[in-house]
Amino acid sequence: MKILLMQLLLMLSTAVSFAQYNAFNCISMEMETKTAKGGFVSATEANIFYGNDGRMTSFYTAPKKYIVLNNAKGEIKIYDQDKNTVIQQQNYLYSTETSQFYFFLNNKKSDLGLQQMGFIQSNVSFAEGLMVTEWLPPANMASQVSKVELVLEDGNPIYIAYYDANNMVTTKSYYYNYIELNQSLNFPSTITQINYSTPVDSTVSKTVYSNVQLDKKEGMESLNFQIPKDAKNIQ
Repeated sequence: MKILLMQLLLMLSTAVSFAQYNAFNCISMEMETKTAKGGFVSATEANIFYGNDGRMTSFYTAPKKYIVLNNAKGEIKIYDQDKNTVIQQQNYLYSTETSQFYFFLNNKKSDLGLQQMGFIQSNVSFAEGLMVTEWLPPANMASQVSKVELVLEDGNPIYIAYYDANNMVTTKSYYYNYIELNQSLNFPSTITQINYSTPVDSTVSKTVYSNVQLDKKEGMESLNFQIPKDAKNIQ
């Protein structure tokens, strides 16, 4: 169970999270993530439905079929329809408000939540139309993170990198192919993330969101999916 929850946490970190101030009831989209490591490529596919109350329902179709329900409180349920079983946990790490997209779509994209996490901006520079900012970590993260570099173009984040205590990049992400849903709502439909386990070994994940729609009747029905009451609770 722990492995499955950790995998979901990684995927949910690139899943979509939105704010109540946005003028919609439900947003839906298709997600495909391809991950490459050591010459092997795996794929994850899901249909995601998010409500303006912070609820999110994700129907995963690959590599395995299951349904994930989580909310802003960090309550998460993983339902296996074939076995009629459910895993339930609560941890703020599973909250829809911990997603990077929460910051994109809550008018917090200028720092992607760094200030909220306790980081302090230490430097700002401009080059070729880009704004490059550097951030220093709070004391409780200083042993793992030396700094964060964030690059914006026209107010939109396009790159972020985390550096370890030895000033080596551990994770970097690229945000591009921004799409506009309405006058106040836009986000990158493509994210490429690189995680370095060693200076020469990395895992590369590319996530693409497509068929993004607002307030479709079918979307609301999927968002309101209910796990059967007779589903067996497992640990």
